[in-house]
Amino acid sequence: MTEVSAWKQLLHPNEALVVLGSLHAFLQDSKLERSKVKSVQIVLDGDVHHASFFDPWGERGLIALACHPEQPATLYGATSTKLLKVDLLKQHVLDFEIPNLRDVHELSVIGDTLWIANTQLDEVVAFDMTREQVSERVNLAVYASMPKVITTTEEEVQGVDDTRELVVDEREVVDKFHCNQLIQGFEGDRYVLVHYVSGNQLRVSQLAQRVARKVLRRQANGGVVNLTTGQVIPLGLKGPHTVRKIQGEYWVCDSAMSKVNIYAPDWTLKETIASKGWVRGADISEPLGLYYLGISEFRRRYLAVNPTVKQTPNMVQAISIETKVPVGELVLSGVEQITNVYVVPREAGLAMLELQ
Repeated sequence: MTEVSAWKQLLHPNEALVVLGSLHAFLQDSKLERSKVKSVQIVLDGDVHHASFFDPWGERGLIALACHPEQPATLYGATSTKLLKVDLLKQHVLDFEIPNLRDVHELSVIGDTLWIANTQLDEVVAFDMTREQVSERVNLAVYASMPKVITTTEEEVQGVDDTRELVVDEREVVDKFHCNQLIQGFEGDRYVLVHYVSGNQLRVSQLAQRVARKVLRRQANGGVVNLTTGQVIPLGLKGPHTVRKIQGEYWVCDSAMSKVNIYAPDWTLKETIASKGWVRGADISEPLGLYYLGISEFRRRYLAVNPTVKQTPNMVQAISIETKVPVGELVLSGVEQITNVYVVPREAGLAMLELQ
């Protein structure tokens, strides 16, 4: 395990690493008291600092952050049900009071629009950062009947794990696609990363016949939906999160399988990086050529998905983008899961710590 002090060499002096964490979504998975959650932790100069200002945010903690590229002193933060703006200079917080946000996942900035993955309602919400209002809500239901575009062989899509069991809970029945993030592709199209490219067809009535949150046998079919063309691209992912565009490739967390998949611009699988635990949240340091990956302990219910995984603590792993080899690990306390990881300017990290 890498010593905390060694992380001074794994962070650029002009950058800070912001790690978000939270409680688990369901009580049977949760052990930590809400008051003990350190939702925002910032790594600077090799040390981990607790940004206590954000501790009260959300029922479980802070889920995602974003900032306008031209306004680095303005942060947007998402809890599972709210979008808020933080002015780091004025130390002011504004709740936009957007209705019907449920189980929010990632935030993505494209131009002057902030896209919110409104996971439980199977939609992505476009928020105009200039006018500070919702400009569009795109529901994924229409894509359930779209023709599928296979970019890999059937064997690659199904993989060797197609008979493994996945967990279904009430929330995953409500959201048929379980959308995690919207990104702009290399060609300009907009894609949404989802757990189920065809929509989860299990009905609530079927679930009611079983004990809630039991392990059910079915196949995962995570992938991306092209909102621009309507194409649906299954990638055989299991519980995927966090797409990052890195050196002309898509790096995607195949969360349940504890690995990162690397795809060409046409979504052809090129290679994979094995990791530890449930992978979610990632960002890069371009000056250092490092990819920082959030790794969470497997929840008890999800151990059935990947029974060979060794339980590891919540941590951030630094991986060389060039060699794909891990170069350091940083264990974090005060969270039950890592929800996101961001590289921000050093000044922004310091300003977050100074919020009162």
